[in-house]
Amino acid sequence: MKTKLATALFLGDLLLLTACGTQPEEKGQKQPNILFILTDDQSMDQFNFLPEGKNEDGTFMNLTPTIDTLASQGVILDGLYCPSPLSVPSRFNYLTGMYASRATNQWMQDLHRIHKHTFIAQEPEITPETPTLARQLKELGYVTGFIGKNHSVEQSEWTKLPVDADVTTEESKQYLQAQQKLIKQAIENVGFDYADRIYHTNPWAHGPKAISVHNLEWLTEGALGFIDKNADKPFYLYFAVTIPHSPKNGWKSDPKATPAGILDSSPEIGTDRKSIPKRLKEKNLEMSRGDMLWLDDNIGALIKKLEEKEILDNTIIVYVSDHGVESGKTTAYQGGMKTKGFIWAKNLAGEKVNHSLCSTVDLVPTLMDMAGGKLADYPYDGVSLKPILTGEKDEVRNSVYGEMGHSRAVIKGKYKYIALRYSDYTLNMSKSEREAWMEAMGIYMRAIGRPPFDNDLNGPFGHSGQIPGGWDNEWKAMKKYPAYFDADQLYNLEEDPNEQNNLAAIPEYLDIMNEMKEELQIYIDKLPGGFAEFKEDEFESFPQDSILERAARLRKSVFH
Repeated sequence: MKTKLATALFLGDLLLLTACGTQPEEKGQKQPNILFILTDDQSMDQFNFLPEGKNEDGTFMNLTPTIDTLASQGVILDGLYCPSPLSVPSRFNYLTGMYASRATNQWMQDLHRIHKHTFIAQEPEITPETPTLARQLKELGYVTGFIGKNHSVEQSEWTKLPVDADVTTEESKQYLQAQQKLIKQAIENVGFDYADRIYHTNPWAHGPKAISVHNLEWLTEGALGFIDKNADKPFYLYFAVTIPHSPKNGWKSDPKATPAGILDSSPEIGTDRKSIPKRLKEKNLEMSRGDMLWLDDNIGALIKKLEEKEILDNTIIVYVSDHGVESGKTTAYQGGMKTKGFIWAKNLAGEKVNHSLCSTVDLVPTLMDMAGGKLADYPYDGVSLKPILTGEKDEVRNSVYGEMGHSRAVIKGKYKYIALRYSDYTLNMSKSEREAWMEAMGIYMRAIGRPPFDNDLNGPFGHSGQIPGGWDNEWKAMKKYPAYFDADQLYNLEEDPNEQNNLAAIPEYLDIMNEMKEELQIYIDKLPGGFAEFKEDEFESFPQDSILERAARLRKSVFH
């Protein structure tokens, strides 16, 4: 990445100005552009800068030269945690800087009343009333764009064609275009000037098999067009790719297939899918590493465009995965909450690898701070990491919080506390209610061309789902964590990073337990809804018959 000396000096002045609280525009300077790259279910071994991403001989497991260069020149956030490790709530964090329990959409309201505490799973969605970074940056003169996977902004009218539908008919083409238009409008309604190339949900859940695939070139083509059009003004581009989430080996799929229909021709953006096997073979890498190489090629196309427009040196790049996927997704365990990412910008003076605690809700206030905004004007739950990036401080918080379904968690120092409190509705669920949830899930699974779960109807519930026997992601956690169903769980993360030894019932840890509960109480007190003995809920006396009605309504709408 070649940079000009004048540009480098300019951005150094820019960081100094924002550190002093002066907006760059007051001094005739251009505010920094923001490129936010969000990957989907990226595992630890797909990050070359982590130990998990290296072979025993120290060689990389992935061929990702562009991502590696950005990471080596930026600040790696080694202590980064996702409060709610599941696609929808994690994206709520990234787009708002707030915890997902603050979502006010109807699904969340229904779940809150059913469980008598805020319930965070796949339902916390962003509505036009939700404060978003996009809307806030527009107030500072930014142009805002959204490309890629949505899975967070509410669009209740969106529907899909049958899994075996012929997407080449004129009727299907018009239908898919109309659905794409609905999603774009919903995203624009929450603060984005521009929305295009949208996957409303996971690729495999878009209905017809023919379009239930990844298409990175299609996304990148849209992003390149946005940069071309807005290179002369400050912009914020949220670029949410759909890989490396399943279906795997996306680079082998039809390059003309998109959720908006089949393209007349494949996008030409300077990448070459066909060369992926050869390049992997030359490095003695597994073909399963193809998706990461494919992603790197597409990010390389974006970097090349920024260089061509001579704006790379004035662009902040965030690269992060939505959450952890190491047998902890949908839970507050490390395997779900612990995620990784980095922030790149010219002349960052912070340590190249920062190990201090930080949360994904911190990224929005960080970007607002670097753009020159006044953080006190916005309802953030996160704090700015800018002092870490500039080298002013080594840390900016002493604890992080997690919320997932029936569990709440807090990490402070070397300890982690998880409180699991099942609702009365879940604990006392009748056979008919269990059957109704299983039936609803079965209808959904068949609609996307997959077999329904073969669960025990009387099986236990996971931490975040309503399916007897657990969701597919919860099965892994049930097997991995011995204290999975314990109400109180305390772990020494330094000695027990895999959370295998629950210390909560050991008398000598009583003082630590009390301290951790007090820390969790601070977070719970600030957030909506109650939580068992920690805080009485406003819907504690909600009538049971109304709860069952809401559950029935949820089953009809949430699986779509």
